[in-house]
Amino acid sequence: MLLEIANGNLTYRMVIEGHDAQFDELANLLNQVAEKLQEIEYSSPYKNSKIDLGTSNDTTVLMVQKVLDYIQNHLEEPLPSTKKLSKMFGTNEFTLKENFRRIVKTSVYQFYNDERLKKSHTLIEKTTIPLKEIALISGFYNYVNFYKAFKKKFHYPPSELKRENSDL
Repeated sequence: MLLEIANGNLTYRMVIEGHDAQFDELANLLNQVAEKLQEIEYSSPYKNSKIDLGTSNDTTVLMVQKVLDYIQNHLEEPLPSTKKLSKMFGTNEFTLKENFRRIVKTSVYQFYNDERLKKSHTLIEKTTIPLKEIALISGFYNYVNFYKAFKKKFHYPPSELKRENSDL
């Protein structure tokens, strides 16, 4: 469901079957989030987003683009190790790290973290979803870690942005 939301598919809803109360509660919350996003006509900034890597058909550039796509489509999940990522994309760990940094100008983990924070910033600006839910949707399972990372990147806490947007 989170992947559907991240990809801009806000019409997708989870089926609540009544077999597992905890799952049904989570499914209900996710359905509510999707409804709220759909109400405000939210358009995912990650949908079909690509970093301009040039027009080269170089296999290295294509591999890095595939890694970028994977990361952007799995922001709500923990980032696999670079060793696991390299196996997923048919290269070795050193080559993945070196080429990613050369082409994208940052590390794999920093890119992943920056994208999660950009996503959370957009959700805070454009929705009324509570901050703890936004942290979860953005892949942060600990609100304190989310708060610290957000404040470090944007130089103000997420609550300040939330307050500014609730005043509008």
